[in-house]
Amino acid sequence: MKTLLTVSLAACALALTASPAPAQDSRQLVVSYADLDLSTDRGVRTLDRRLRAAAVEACGPTSDADPAGKNDARDCRAETLSMARAQRDVAIAGLQSSPKIQIAARR
Repeated sequence: MKTLLTVSLAACALALTASPAPAQDSRQLVVSYADLDLSTDRGVRTLDRRLRAAAVEACGPTSDADPAGKNDARDCRAETLSMARAQRDVAIAGLQSSPKIQIAARR
């Protein structure tokens, strides 16, 4: 019983520490590509532009007066674009049923 309790407590502690902390400020946007032909380079480039613009909007503005904030925004955009591009690749492969990509930025 003591071993089972120790294992259970250890599992609970691991679950609590492994869970991601809630984002202090998160913003979600949806980027539609229903009007694009993703089998063409032009369609993919247009979607990429939309995704970059959405990441900039979701992660917020930068200021030269705040280097740390500027770095945070740059990291946010990189992470957000990475996740969005993974969804884009699924869409290009034709495996996604909805013609929308969810952009979620954590700042």
